[in-house]
Amino acid sequence: MKQCKSCLARAEAIADICPVCGIDQDKLRKDLTKREKRIRGAARMIRFAAMLHLIGGGICIMILPEVGVQMALAAFAIVNFILAIGLIRYDYRAYKAAVVFYFALGIVNTITVNLFAIPVALLLLYIVGNSNAKAIFERRLPESD
Repeated sequence: MKQCKSCLARAEAIADICPVCGIDQDKLRKDLTKREKRIRGAARMIRFAAMLHLIGGGICIMILPEVGVQMALAAFAIVNFILAIGLIRYDYRAYKAAVVFYFALGIVNTITVNLFAIPVALLLLYIVGNSNAKAIFERRLPESD
């Protein structure tokens, strides 16, 4: 099992084509088509969102002793870690859970008028919910240009 150069997933390449992103492993970055570059960018952004979940879960664990609602914060940290692992693996269930999580996060921050968190939630929802990212999670190529 080797790591794909485009989406960074660890998977068995079938005829040198990654089963996750569908990009040929022998292609150089400059030789990628426009659609393949979009797929590569979407895959990298999904990994970035997963890293944000790892950081968020770590922060929740670090501040756990200092808050009164420890059980809720511990559950939030666990959800963050589970989402991070699922997003790193490009799991379809993690895609669905992340869309629901970001949507709920956006609604909660809209109701509480948290002006910083609303754009962050919308950005994360776009990163995971766009058509290129959905194609990666479904293991299919996106529609043509």
